[in-house]
Amino acid sequence: MRYSIRARLILWFILPLIILISSSLYVSRIVFAQRIDSSFDTLLRMGAERFEERLFVSEGDVRINMNYFSVNSLGTGGQGKLFYRVKDAHGRLLTGFEGLQGPVEQNNEAIFYDTVFAGTELRALRLFIPVRGSTTGSPVEVIVAESREGRENLLDAFLSNLLGINLALGISLLGIALFAIHKGLIPLKRIERALRRRSAQDLSPLQEKVPNEVQALVDSINHLMVKIKQNMQHIQQFNADVSHQLRTPIAEISVLAEMSEKQCTDPALKHYLQSICKTTEYAAHTTQQLLKYAKTKSDLVDASALMPHDLQPICREACARLLNRLLKRDQELEFIANDRPFLIRCDPIMVQWLLTNLIDNASVHAGGPHAAYTGVIRVKLEQIDNSVCLSVEDEGVGIPDDAIAHVTERFYRVNRDEKGSGLGLSIVSQVTQSHNAQLRLGRSEQGGLSVAVTFPL
Repeated sequence: MRYSIRARLILWFILPLIILISSSLYVSRIVFAQRIDSSFDTLLRMGAERFEERLFVSEGDVRINMNYFSVNSLGTGGQGKLFYRVKDAHGRLLTGFEGLQGPVEQNNEAIFYDTVFAGTELRALRLFIPVRGSTTGSPVEVIVAESREGRENLLDAFLSNLLGINLALGISLLGIALFAIHKGLIPLKRIERALRRRSAQDLSPLQEKVPNEVQALVDSINHLMVKIKQNMQHIQQFNADVSHQLRTPIAEISVLAEMSEKQCTDPALKHYLQSICKTTEYAAHTTQQLLKYAKTKSDLVDASALMPHDLQPICREACARLLNRLLKRDQELEFIANDRPFLIRCDPIMVQWLLTNLIDNASVHAGGPHAAYTGVIRVKLEQIDNSVCLSVEDEGVGIPDDAIAHVTERFYRVNRDEKGSGLGLSIVSQVTQSHNAQLRLGRSEQGGLSVAVTFPL
């Protein structure tokens, strides 16, 4: 399964960023909640202590003056609901809400506690305030409670602002990270472009300037290229050696068989010697075709090194070399071309191999498996738009339509009973690919096989 380094880097940046933002909001909520509670508790205490100004003694009893004194004047933040309860030392309610509960602890210290009244969660303060002029000296119990709505609203406002700041900071950091990742991956992109621009035969070391972290990768690629180049040279040398070593003994066997046949008088032995001659001829031809097949592989041909050549003299020379062989088979060879240059970038030797194989294929197989071909083989060279078309046609039996898609496969033969290497059209296909040309097979106007190779000008 393929994956992207860029995506992985972004993912490993976003995940810690989300965790950090979440942790920051969680810790901030705890800290802000403590600070807000502390601030509101201070305001609550200040509001409760203001009751001392309203307490007085009249006729020996503690009383409270609530004129011009409202609940909102307690100064507890101005948000939410406020409740209070004031009782004297004998437990008599002086003012406020009787049902407002006090804390569980029973002592004379000021205590903050949480309670519920009228279905509302409250933060409350219970303290004892001494009354000036009281003869008993017993303090008055004052309870002031505030709903938590104001605290929660303020906390939500803080967290909302903090979340907006964190998101803006996170997006900014993500943009910076994307830019940094893009810049960091540029050396890899340069290496990719440098490798894509190369032909399959260019195995020279990469000379790209890259950071130290990427240099190890470049060194490994260069080391691999050296190994591939050495292996390709070894394979090419091996093919040449095998071809040379095989051709020599095959030629000797052929000569010895021919000489023995001429001197032999026994008909049965002479027939065997003729079979040996045909077999050695087939072995020599197959060996030569294998060598051509190995040399024409598109991976081994450097397309950038192909030079401009006139295709007409190359084709004339190939036709001239095969003319005598075709005449001995009672076949005719016709070459059609205008008297003008046809310049294409090519390897002349490979183009001759291509045309030789096409002509030889028509010469051997155009008559079918049971008859020798005695018709015309027509080679035509013409310019079509911005390309040069080299075509070879015969007037033979052709090949079935379902076999056309397979005849360029290695060792494929339409008729297994016919002798042949099965490499002729495979070599043609490989030469076509290495020259960036197009190969088209079909039926000629006379019903035989038509093979057209279109080269770019």
